[in-house]
Amino acid sequence: MSMSKSSKMLPYINYRMRVTIHDDRQLVGKFMAFDCHMNLVLEDCEEFWCLPPVKGKKEEHEDRRTLGLVLLHGEEVVSLTVKGPPPPKESRATSVVVGVSPGDGNGNGGDGDG
Repeated sequence: MSMSKSSKMLPYINYRMRVTIHDDRQLVGKFMAFDCHMNLVLEDCEEFWCLPPVKGKKEEHEDRRTLGLVLLHGEEVVSLTVKGPPPPKESRATSVVVGVSPGDGNGNGGDGDG
């Protein structure tokens, strides 16, 4: 029985993944979704790239920036690497609303004095 791409990738949903793209940048984020073209959705994504060495120094400098939610075109993907497993179910954050009181929506408790 042959396995399709989707059945091979499905077990890695919610894993922390490192994706290398054509221009040697690397994206690290939570693997949320994919399709038959290997378009990827990464959550809490960060981008990493190497800068050439500064004049007079030999080592390269790695830079990074936070991207957030990313939709990555499948043609750009060179490789995928597992960085870490998904978080345990019991440790997932739940939505909690703090400091909300009935009022007129201006955040002052409904006294209307603004």
